[in-house]
Amino acid sequence: MPADTPQNESDFDLLSVLSRGRILLLALAALALAFFPVLVRYFPQLWAREYYQFFPFAIGITVGFAVVRCDPVPRFGGKSFRWSLRAVPFVLALVALTWAAIRSPSPLTYYIAFAALVALLLDFFVEQSSGRPLTYLAIPFLLTVRPPGDRDVRIIQKLQSITSSIASQFLNTLQLDHILDGNTIIPMNGSALLVAEACSGVQSLFTLMFIASVIGVYHRYPMLRILLLTVSAVFWALLMNVSRVMSIAVAQISFQTDLTTGWKHDLVGYSAMLLAIPFLLSTDRLLQFFFGPIPDDPRKHQKINVLVMGWNWLLTASSEVLETPAEIAERLRRLPEWSALQSGRRLILTSLAALSLLATLPAWRLLLSASEKPETPPAQVTAQTAPPELTL
Repeated sequence: MPADTPQNESDFDLLSVLSRGRILLLALAALALAFFPVLVRYFPQLWAREYYQFFPFAIGITVGFAVVRCDPVPRFGGKSFRWSLRAVPFVLALVALTWAAIRSPSPLTYYIAFAALVALLLDFFVEQSSGRPLTYLAIPFLLTVRPPGDRDVRIIQKLQSITSSIASQFLNTLQLDHILDGNTIIPMNGSALLVAEACSGVQSLFTLMFIASVIGVYHRYPMLRILLLTVSAVFWALLMNVSRVMSIAVAQISFQTDLTTGWKHDLVGYSAMLLAIPFLLSTDRLLQFFFGPIPDDPRKHQKINVLVMGWNWLLTASSEVLETPAEIAERLRRLPEWSALQSGRRLILTSLAALSLLATLPAWRLLLSASEKPETPPAQVTAQTAPPELTL
């Protein structure tokens, strides 16, 4: 039966569902197993911070898209094998990072190395339809890495301050009498309102940045385009938090309605989050207007426009299908086995795997320090300094 018949294409589809991404999935599982002590220590700390509770979805989306979209042939099996030579110093730097942090009881340093190795592993694989590296799929996963030095707490505190100031100015515009004391809005009638949870809960800046990154990877945007959309989430998160504070403050001052607790408080928060998502989609369309592809027909020009090529490579998504299903099926039947690789390639790949394993060895000491006190979550830090007013 010819290779391009519908029956064979159907068989290929079934084969791709069963085997596509198998090598990548096994490699990710092996890497997670090697960093098992890090994940056991790091994920509970991440879950204790409410604004990072999206991390299971970030991991699932990165792994799911990678398995569905990846070409079964890694990059080191083709002409781009020379890329793996540039990966050697990168892995060596990660090994030095983990061994330098051997005296630190915090798993953050080891998790940074783990996340970097995941991104490196994704870069070894390409999309089956366009031949583009899967590195961009690591962006949602990289958002689960906390900034060192508790800078995430500082970002939240800064956002609280800005939100309080803007909300106070809006209340002045509405001629609603109040006093702004730090992050606390004190109305002339009613209880004081502390702007804390409005910036640090599940409807926070980090959650909205994660949603923006998911929009980018879903549309297969280049990394620069995804980063631009993710950065735009900072503005919409600020607007979302200001709208939450304004809604609660106006309800209490003008209508004597308490929206600071219970299902009403949750409804206000999730409504603000749902309102921010269309704004992100609108920003995505705005970026498409400014950074859309520039058509360049080589049949009309004798020379290649390097600027147009660079623009399209940096900021536009490739929708070109390089191979038909029949061509992919034929190439899969001719995959080179490990024994068919050149000895130099096998040596470099084995060295990369050994170096990655060497980077995980210091992390296993975390099992010996499991009895140490966990880090204090930001909510407890805030509660120690916060007055006993109602929290937004």
